[in-house]
Amino acid sequence: MPRTTNGSGTLYLRGDIWWVKLHIDGRPVYQSSKSTKKSDAIKLRDQLLAKKHRGEISGGAPDRVLIGELLDDLIKSDVKEATRYIYEKVIEKSIRPYFGKYKVTRLTTGMMEDYRKKRNAEGAKDSTVNRELSVMRSALYKGKRRTPPKVNVIPYFPLVKETNVRKGFLTDEQYTALRDALPDELKPMFVAGFVTGMRLGEILAIKWPQVDFESGYIVLQTGETKNGEGRAVPILDGDMRDYLMTAKKERDAAWPHCEQVFSRMGEPIKRFTTTWRNACVAAGVPELNFHDLRRTAVRNMRRAGIPQVVRMKISGHKTDSMERRYNIVDAEDLSVAKELLERRMKLASVTKNVTMTGNGAKLGDTAD
Repeated sequence: MPRTTNGSGTLYLRGDIWWVKLHIDGRPVYQSSKSTKKSDAIKLRDQLLAKKHRGEISGGAPDRVLIGELLDDLIKSDVKEATRYIYEKVIEKSIRPYFGKYKVTRLTTGMMEDYRKKRNAEGAKDSTVNRELSVMRSALYKGKRRTPPKVNVIPYFPLVKETNVRKGFLTDEQYTALRDALPDELKPMFVAGFVTGMRLGEILAIKWPQVDFESGYIVLQTGETKNGEGRAVPILDGDMRDYLMTAKKERDAAWPHCEQVFSRMGEPIKRFTTTWRNACVAAGVPELNFHDLRRTAVRNMRRAGIPQVVRMKISGHKTDSMERRYNIVDAEDLSVAKELLERRMKLASVTKNVTMTGNGAKLGDTAD
């Protein structure tokens, strides 16, 4: 096979067609000139060399990149540590074993539909599979935005409508029962979640310098919240202030070097799944998740007449779509609405009859 090297790059024949071979980032890159003329191959090689020097091409050419490489890039990208942890767990458990060895160019919607069937057969819910496919989609979009891009075309991702959106709430009576069933070290954290709607990750990250009893606020710093924006959360009089102050006194006396507000014998609380579940069973709310406190807090704020824009500032939501997703209107809300509407209809009926009587009609007469 005739080959010729002129400077950087190798020219060679495949049959009657001249090809160009370059080494970029330690990887060989091959490209056909689609011509039987060597001069065309020389022009192509010079174009490729120019792009190489400008950084417009790399060894990770889109037609050679594996999905596993994109997943690695996603894990190493500039994301929060909590997000990186989730990415790694999801990728290593499910995504990489199935997709990792495929080239990006081979990925199709059909392959992802087959993946969903496999995961469903393993017991995974559609919402879980949606999250997994969303992680891979993020990896592809990041690959496409690179310079030079590692992805040229992103296939359609078949995310299905989720039917298992949770609707859990905690009533005031259930709150009292669950509070009393929890061990003392979890009570301050539970009360803070119930009152303010802070996310669990936000709560566990709070340190004592962020708690200002004098002003009555907990300050969540920029970059420490899910949406990256800082905010102030009120410390309400009653259970919230009482439990926080008790926790502060115990910390100062026994573990003065512990910075975390919510701790267990001076060590930051990280996991409490079994303890939480046992307390929920004892309180008569066995299916309650900690995240249900968030939707409960938002509902309670709405019922208290707090404007939506203020509710969102306290809970940390950036859009009002969460009210639709949480389905915050529950049976009790509908009952109150029914009562108010019935009261309005009765009042309207009395007003109508009084008006008709004043016009000469007898009370109880009906209009045609």
